[in-house]
Amino acid sequence: MAISEASLKDAELMAIAEINQAGGVLGHQIEPVIEDGASESATFAIKARKLIEQDQVVTIFGGWTSASRKAVLPILEELNALMWYPVEYEGLECSRHIFYTGICPNQQVGPAVNWLLEHKGKHFYLIGSDYVFPRTANKLIKAQLKQQGGSLAGEEYVPLGMTEFGDLIARIKEAKPDVVFNTLNGDSNLAFYQQYQEAGITAAEIPILAVSVAEEELRRMGGNIAAGHYASWSYFQSINTPKNREFVQNFQARYGQERVTSDPIESAYTQVYLWKQAVEKAGGFDVESVREAAYGQTFAAPGGKIRIETNNHVSKHCRIGKILEGGQFEIVFTSVGRLKPQPWLGIEKLSNQISPVVIDMLAEVSQSIQYNCQLEQKSRELEAAMAQLVTTNEKLQRTQDQLLQAEAQFRELQDQEKLLKRRLSSQIRSSLELEQILKTAVSEICSLLHIDRCQFLWYHPYGTPPRFEPMEVAGELSENKGVQWNTADELLPDFPSMIQQQSLLRIDDIASDSQLKGKTRDRFLNSGLQALLIVPLQTRSNKIGVVVCEHYQESRYWSEQEVELIVSVVDQLSSAIDQAELYAHSRTTAALATAQAEQLKQALHDLKAYQAQLVQTEKMSTLGTLVAGVAHEINNPTSFIYGNLHYAKEYTEDLLEMLRLYQEYYPEPAPEIQDHAQAIELEFLIKDLPKTLGSMEIGAERIRHLVLSLRNFSRLDQAQMQPMDIHEGMESTLLLLRNRLKGNGHNPEIELVKEYGELPLVECYPSQLNQVFMNLLGNAIDALEEVVARNETNFSPMIRIQSEAPSADYIRVRISDNGSGMTDDVKLKLFDPFFTTKPIGKGTGLGLSISYQIVVDKHKGILQCHSTPGQGTEFIIEIPVQQNRQVAVSQEMNIRLKAQTH
Repeated sequence: MAISEASLKDAELMAIAEINQAGGVLGHQIEPVIEDGASESATFAIKARKLIEQDQVVTIFGGWTSASRKAVLPILEELNALMWYPVEYEGLECSRHIFYTGICPNQQVGPAVNWLLEHKGKHFYLIGSDYVFPRTANKLIKAQLKQQGGSLAGEEYVPLGMTEFGDLIARIKEAKPDVVFNTLNGDSNLAFYQQYQEAGITAAEIPILAVSVAEEELRRMGGNIAAGHYASWSYFQSINTPKNREFVQNFQARYGQERVTSDPIESAYTQVYLWKQAVEKAGGFDVESVREAAYGQTFAAPGGKIRIETNNHVSKHCRIGKILEGGQFEIVFTSVGRLKPQPWLGIEKLSNQISPVVIDMLAEVSQSIQYNCQLEQKSRELEAAMAQLVTTNEKLQRTQDQLLQAEAQFRELQDQEKLLKRRLSSQIRSSLELEQILKTAVSEICSLLHIDRCQFLWYHPYGTPPRFEPMEVAGELSENKGVQWNTADELLPDFPSMIQQQSLLRIDDIASDSQLKGKTRDRFLNSGLQALLIVPLQTRSNKIGVVVCEHYQESRYWSEQEVELIVSVVDQLSSAIDQAELYAHSRTTAALATAQAEQLKQALHDLKAYQAQLVQTEKMSTLGTLVAGVAHEINNPTSFIYGNLHYAKEYTEDLLEMLRLYQEYYPEPAPEIQDHAQAIELEFLIKDLPKTLGSMEIGAERIRHLVLSLRNFSRLDQAQMQPMDIHEGMESTLLLLRNRLKGNGHNPEIELVKEYGELPLVECYPSQLNQVFMNLLGNAIDALEEVVARNETNFSPMIRIQSEAPSADYIRVRISDNGSGMTDDVKLKLFDPFFTTKPIGKGTGLGLSISYQIVVDKHKGILQCHSTPGQGTEFIIEIPVQQNRQVAVSQEMNIRLKAQTH
């Protein structure tokens, strides 16, 4: 996003500088604190928390993608802070913690589609980056095309930052649409427009209309590339008004004449002034006061007058511009007046006729799209990792083949040597560790040749000066004897030519040999050296080594057989060193492959857990919405009936009293009255009517309790962590399960034993904890019904619920049954996603997995299972009373859990 984001910061800093120059806000100078989100959603969330908690900022300006905005929103809600978001987005969101100063789809996408249908054609090709805004915008476009008689030629999404569009453009040419609707974002636009032009497609043949390409993007890509195409925004730099000319002049004076303004830049600039006006109206920086003061604020922006609406969005014009060769726009369409923002697709107009459940469900749409995008990204990463693993395995196989081939060559060479050579070779090859190979070689050479000392040295020719590095030595010398092999130039000045010619140095008598120069000879003689044999070697990795045979007692004749033996051994040693290096490399490669396999295994496990959580979250969200809606719809008529039963009872009693008085003072009524009284069984009616009303009152009361339990179970109004009465949640769950607990013709009644202790209010997610109770109790009932289905005699099903607070820091809930229990194998897989012992169609295998995540991951607690076949099952839930104590409490729980395990 680097192509677009940096300019928003420049616009906001310019507005802050202007405000500070004019005296600041309420007498205070604005001090900007800048943090870079690095185009990563997780980084945006981290930086937002730092700004609020550490830097103590009074508000936040920023954000680019919808993913970054959604990542910051939970932080704003948790810490009660405000953010001003200046970019167009997909709608379907209306948080009181964000002011959306960019444009909604109905202020940009909708008018653009209408204009294209009227002026360019009805056959559309949709392309976009693979994240929330393009996918949501394209869903709206497809719906609008269907409604207005348009058609879809194609729809494609590419990863953010993609720069290869050859195949996609070829498909566009083949489809021959009337127009391409472009929702690509960031750096991808430069590559797309350039390759579109190179493919020979002109704007006159198939024009492109974009909603994320503005003057700033055209400046960086070059206006000629996109000339003739279109874009839809609320603001263009080419708006010819005094206010806009002044804005453009100030921006270019501050940042350079080559800089341009755009719709996001104008929004970023004006939102700082809107915040200033709200603060001044509120008389302070309190978040709640500033929020309320912001509603209704107007501002004469460079693009025209704007207004903050009560839905935290801004009323603006819509304009469509044709791209000119200089990188500016010729405005070809301007909406009649400002367009009011409709983030909920116009549903908000019908707010008095539409259930709030509809708004809640619409809010889940963009979140679901984001989840799908994240899931697809995880899948692509997994595929890439799998391909990398295959490549690594192939390299490992080739390395192993080379190792086997080298071993075969070594054995063949071993067979050709004499018995003495075999012995030495065998001992060298007994280990593939380099240190052991060198140690064995010098030891055997020293022993077989009966010399005073044998060494192996590495030669470093590029040192200053070149030097030897001793690695292994065999043989003992007296204190005053022994050459110090360090500086190569002083000891063996001709050693580089020996390496180049692959020759050896053979000296029988140091004192008389003509190969040595005066200084070198003197150094050797002073160290007591009498005879010397040096054989160099060079490995496949171009490392240079030296085998040095030294004799100090007397001069020594090196026979041809001894020289051949040493040369042969050195050749084998060189091969052995190669083998050791190859072996070390293969071990490293194998270790890397194993580590990557473990990473892939963990990634696959995390992906499955994420899928399971996503499925269950969507399921419980829909179920909670449905339950809350049903409870609401039942509650209205029930409240009406319950509220009027009291009056109906009073009126009935009054009428019966009046009838009694008539009977008392007119004991002989007319014959017609007597006949009708007998027909309707008046005496029975007088006795039964109060009973009937009493029964109705009891029934209405039971319905009220059921509605209350449904609402407590769904708890859609309690999605945040808050104090909860555990017993209340348990009772609500039991009420919903009462029908399964009662006996019927097939199953006996399940005895329910409740042993509740005194519990404090527990800080938790109420709806999620109710879900855990529902899953555990439902499984217990299923287990008892399985035993009953086997027709076991003298079986009395029972469920026991116990609660206690072992300490002030956490509470414990036990749910046990006297069913058939579980084996150890089942218990090992009990909390795995999709594992179930129930028949196909009855269980999904997600209940206990989600319950474990809710208790352990969400609440930092413990969920244990104790079960013995034939003796029932007990689940134990332990949860901290307050989540701010979760670290210490979790450590205490872990210690107790380990003690129980051992």
